[in-house]
Amino acid sequence: MLSRPADILAYLESIPALNQEERIELSAICKPVFLPKRTTLVQSGDRFDYVFVLATGLLRWFFYSEDGTENNIFLTSEAHKDVIIGIPDYYTDQKDTKYNVESVIDTQLFLFQKDRLEELAFQYKGIFRFYIESLKVTIDTLRIRTEQLCSDSPSDRYEDFLKDRSFVTQNANRKHIANFLGITPNSLSRLSARINKKTPPKK
Repeated sequence: MLSRPADILAYLESIPALNQEERIELSAICKPVFLPKRTTLVQSGDRFDYVFVLATGLLRWFFYSEDGTENNIFLTSEAHKDVIIGIPDYYTDQKDTKYNVESVIDTQLFLFQKDRLEELAFQYKGIFRFYIESLKVTIDTLRIRTEQLCSDSPSDRYEDFLKDRSFVTQNANRKHIANFLGITPNSLSRLSARINKKTPPKK
């Protein structure tokens, strides 16, 4: 668990865009949060004006349709570390969110108050670069997800998921993975069996 100022500074050293002064400025507004497995970070209706960096763990983002259907829209893992992440409403300056964010496993975050972070981004070139690069990653993630849902078959989506998200595959509930891929759990089981059948056994 990373909670001491020295731990925060040590973690920020892994972000190449920042110099030492910028790391100190960020650490001063940083709020470390440790979420045990299945702990809610954000609940629908909350006013959440923070962004965060995911150090370790896995988060599930979901919302409910009007008919009560649960929709798992993102599964954010430590593969996305060193990226500033905000809830979707954050990018349209909304304060109240419809999303729920929950830890799938034990998860370590660093929270930053959104407005304060943006103030620092206008003062420090490295923080600005870190912020912009994070936005580019977010946009690219949304692009890939949209293209996959619009044009790829369920089988292709699942095979890409297995190839690119091994950590999530090992740690997330299969029901949530199926929902994320836009298929039923039964369909996921059939796809999994088909892929396993095609994969030659390890010698």
